[in-house]
Amino acid sequence: MTPIIEKLLLVQHHDCELMRLERELSDIPAHRQAIEGRLEEHRAALARAKEELRSKQAAIKEAELEVETCRGKIRKLREQQMQLKSNKDFRAMEEEIAGVDRNIRTLEDGMLELMELVEAAQARIRQLDAELKEEEARVHQEVAALEQRAQDLRTRAEAARQERARAAAEIEPERLRQYERILEHHRDRALVPVENGACGGCHMKLPPYQCHEARKQATVVLCEFCHRMLYWPEPLAGPATSRS
Repeated sequence: MTPIIEKLLLVQHHDCELMRLERELSDIPAHRQAIEGRLEEHRAALARAKEELRSKQAAIKEAELEVETCRGKIRKLREQQMQLKSNKDFRAMEEEIAGVDRNIRTLEDGMLELMELVEAAQARIRQLDAELKEEEARVHQEVAALEQRAQDLRTRAEAARQERARAAAEIEPERLRQYERILEHHRDRALVPVENGACGGCHMKLPPYQCHEARKQATVVLCEFCHRMLYWPEPLAGPATSRS
C-alpha cells in the first residue's frame, strides 16, 4: 500500500471516529428529552388526579348546598302547613314535604358515593406522588449519566480532532482537499477498497483497467461511478508453511 493511501486511511479513520462521536453527541438531547418526558408524564398524571379530586370535592360541596336548600324548603313548608285549614291541603303539603325529603336522601346517597370516590382519589394521589418522587430520582441519575457521557464524548472528539490534524499535516494540501471534498459529498468514506472487482463504496462493478490501476497503486484512482478514492486492500496473511 502506497504511503499516500496509508496516510489518507489514517485521516479517514479519525474522520469516521469523529463522525461517530458527533452523531452520538447529537442524539443526546433527544435522549434527554425522552427521559425528562417520562417525568412530565408522571407530573401530568398527578395533576389530572388532583383535578379529579377537586372536581369530586366540588360536587360534594354543591350537593351539601342543595341539601341545605331542601331542608330550608321543608322548614318553610312546615310553617305554611301550620296555617292550613283543610285536611286535603294538609295532606298535599305533607306529600310535597315527603318529595323534598326523598330528594335529600338521594342527594345524601350520592354524597356518600362521592366521598368514597374522594377517598380513592386521595389514595391514588398518594401513590402517584410516591411514584413521581421515585421517577424524579431516576431521571436525575439518568440525566447526570447523559451529561457525563456527553462530556466524555466531547473529550474524545477533541482528542480525535487533534490526532486527525496531526495525520492531515502529513498529506499534500491539494490531495487532502480532494479527499475532504469527496468525504463531504458522501458523508461516510472518501477512500474505499476494491472488493471482488467492485467499488467498496457504491458496489458497482469496476472496469478491469480501474482494478488494474488500483492494484498497481501508482496513483490515486477514483471510482468512475461514485468518484470515491479506491485502494487495493492488503491480502490477509496466511498460515506459515514449513518446508521439509
